[in-house]
Amino acid sequence: MGYFCGSSYKWLLIMKKLFIFLPLIAVASACVDWKSGSSSEHVEYSWGKASMCIENPIAPGESLCYQIKFELDTLAAGSDLAAALSQVLRDSVIYTTSHPTVREAMKAFADMTEEEWKKELAEIYSDELEYKDALQYYYSVEGHPLEESQDGVLSYQTTTDCYLGGAHGSYVVNYYNFDVKSGKLLSIKDVIPEGKEQEVLKAMEEQLCKDWEAKDLADLQEKTGITMLGDLYLTNNFFVKEDSILFLFNQYEIAPYAAGLISVTVEKPEMPN
Repeated sequence: MGYFCGSSYKWLLIMKKLFIFLPLIAVASACVDWKSGSSSEHVEYSWGKASMCIENPIAPGESLCYQIKFELDTLAAGSDLAAALSQVLRDSVIYTTSHPTVREAMKAFADMTEEEWKKELAEIYSDELEYKDALQYYYSVEGHPLEESQDGVLSYQTTTDCYLGGAHGSYVVNYYNFDVKSGKLLSIKDVIPEGKEQEVLKAMEEQLCKDWEAKDLADLQEKTGITMLGDLYLTNNFFVKEDSILFLFNQYEIAPYAAGLISVTVEKPEMPN
């Protein structure tokens, strides 16, 4: 993992209680239809949005000092899929596992984060007022469903954009894939048959070289920095499409920050009957 918002120290502090903000402004529901399993089977889910946004100055009369914002699409309770999505949002996106609902998790994270930011920013502002325009903290998370494949897999994407001091901010995208019928959160082992791992890794390497017009992996590293910080691997950050799988590596996972997000799409191997 290697997701850094600003300095690594600040990011490690935030990782303890990661991803959210204050008052949950509630939500309008919308019904969205998904086809589950075979084309003859039809399941309807009710989607809503859990939102919150706080924007506060560190002291009266100062410019905006920090912003915390969340917009997460959620499913109405009542299905295994809704329960699984809620758990992922609490555990892996908001990082507050002790709270039973997404809204309560958001509020808890926001309270902790705002308290820490107030103290830290107040200390910085007292000594460095001339640099206050560069001290604006923000943390924004969005989450929404993508699409369901013919295999009955629903993919969900979260995007985190933040700045917590340091030379630069961070932009992180994560995918979560669910079996629609059971609600199970899928790992890459569930979509790549045993024994096909090296074949898929080779396909990833070849596709990246093709995408970046590189002769081989060494040339790719020299041109882009890809694999400079780690080898290619079958990451669980993937998006299942109809006939392919998109793999995504975030900043610092296999390449320096300057390389940005690295995605590669390869053909999906057939599962055994």
